[in-house]
Amino acid sequence: MLGSILVSIGGFLFALLLLGVYFYKSKQTGIDNKFFKILLVLLVFVIASEISAVVILYTDGANTILSKNMVRINGLLTISWIISCCYYITSIGYLYEEKNFIKYIKSNKSILYIFIVYLVAIVSSMFFKFNNVITEEYAYISGSALYYLYIVGIVAVVIFSIGVVRKKGRLIKGNKMPLIIGIMQTALSMVVQLMFPQLLIITSSFVLDMYILYFIFENPDLYLIRELEEAKKKAENSNKAKSDFLSNMSHEIRTPMNAIIGFSEGIMNEAKFDIETAKKDVGHIYMAGTNLLEIINNILDISKIETGEERIENKPYSLGNIILELSSIIEARINKDEIKFVTDVDPNIPAELVGDKTKVFQILLNILSNSVKYTEVGKIELDVKYEALGNNALLHFKISDTGYGIKKEDFGKLFEKFARLDSATDNEIEGTGLGLAITKRLVTLLDGKIWFESEYGAGTTFYVDIIQKIGNHEKLGNILEKREKGNELEYIDCSNYHVLLVDDNKLNLKVAEKLLQPYKFTITSMSSGKECVDSIKKGDKYDIIFLDHMMPGMDGIEVLHILKKLDGYTIPPVVALTANAITGMREMYINEGFDEYLSKPISTSELNKLINKYFGKRDKNYE
Repeated sequence: MLGSILVSIGGFLFALLLLGVYFYKSKQTGIDNKFFKILLVLLVFVIASEISAVVILYTDGANTILSKNMVRINGLLTISWIISCCYYITSIGYLYEEKNFIKYIKSNKSILYIFIVYLVAIVSSMFFKFNNVITEEYAYISGSALYYLYIVGIVAVVIFSIGVVRKKGRLIKGNKMPLIIGIMQTALSMVVQLMFPQLLIITSSFVLDMYILYFIFENPDLYLIRELEEAKKKAENSNKAKSDFLSNMSHEIRTPMNAIIGFSEGIMNEAKFDIETAKKDVGHIYMAGTNLLEIINNILDISKIETGEERIENKPYSLGNIILELSSIIEARINKDEIKFVTDVDPNIPAELVGDKTKVFQILLNILSNSVKYTEVGKIELDVKYEALGNNALLHFKISDTGYGIKKEDFGKLFEKFARLDSATDNEIEGTGLGLAITKRLVTLLDGKIWFESEYGAGTTFYVDIIQKIGNHEKLGNILEKREKGNELEYIDCSNYHVLLVDDNKLNLKVAEKLLQPYKFTITSMSSGKECVDSIKKGDKYDIIFLDHMMPGMDGIEVLHILKKLDGYTIPPVVALTANAITGMREMYINEGFDEYLSKPISTSELNKLINKYFGKRDKNYE
């Protein structure tokens, strides 16, 4: 007996030592760490109850109430430890970082199964008996109840361990084998304990298991090493991603820049200036510029989305205007002789919708631009249908092309960032690889759905469903008729009005002057905020001010605040003119006191809307 007791006492001391070390060093708070702490504390109680049960049996007798209850307590604690071990093994076998216990249980069905096994084992054991045996050499526990609990424990550990070992979680080649060995020796020790109950080796086996689990999973030093390795790997991946990104962006930016510079030099160096040739070259420059702007916007967009800065702006808009603008852009990009662009728009779509116009436009533009890139002959078709859902409109967009199509093995990559699919064609096609990734995330942001069908070599069809609120139940009508009439800008006569341009960049001033010339404004240009303030203090009057934000010395916001504080000065509409076009900038400028906001490069259509807003129905009595 003394030998068995000494083994148990040794196991008890080792368990206490491990408990003290772990609680002193461990700073981890994951689910697996919580289960490990429970295992450690429970093991101390298991061994203590075992020692107490044997001592009571030897001193008090086998059939006393105290000895019988102590034996039963020890049996229930033992099965509790085994089941808790199943919980722990389950927790390390899943890629799960949830620290909330309730959420963890809800997400993991194995927890429920293990708990059911535990309840069944406890309830069923009540119908079996423990036999307390006392001899001259030994005092030990046997009986059908003990056999039942150990058999349940063996089955539970083996079944749940097999299922978990198949999963990844925190299990790697280096720690999977020690775990398997630990499970096997636990099962074997329970078998030996059943065959030779007097040996009392089971709790020592549990202690050995705890040390194995500690050194391969729970050692805080190993956590630190693992975190350092993960940080190193992330840093290496980040550096590679950065290098790949910079290399890709260098190529994508240089391509349109080459066109812009090349055609510009060609026009400047043309010995005999041909107006028609010059117009074509300017068209190429314009397209290259829009492509460059699209690249920059894609980079900004993916950054905003991933940082959670992208917000939905619900404002009234016309889907018809979006279709007209898209038609103009896409027709300018395709070879009209070989590719036809076809639109089929439901005339019953409400004339005014309420939603995020910019995001809807970008979703459609990205998909259509992708179709243009991958279609050499045939047609690209935009089909728009509509379903009324009370005060909401369910918009069905269908964009199909007769392009290269997508291989089935590449379907899963389509919406990934920087995805390059078919190497035979993709390397020759311009693009950042961000367009469809952005599209997917924008659709998700709008609570919409996007999917596609494709046959390699025959073309691709994208489907997008988006719900927008109805602002006006008036029907859109036949958008094609509007398109046939043309959508060229109409310039109102503003010859009676004086506009002030303030920008520290002289080239930007020249661009703005060029865009305002068709309106016949009297234009004054200044290159600093101080110059603007001095002019107005001197008594110069202007009907509208276009004010750049980022200027040295005195920025646009500072200038605006000074002008608003000038005594006796009635400030005209002030428009923020800036290259800062990220999400939330419009609201920021309006909150600072600006009347309107125009981003660079200046959109002629947006400028036209602004001019018509302030001068379309005005007379010179504004002052």
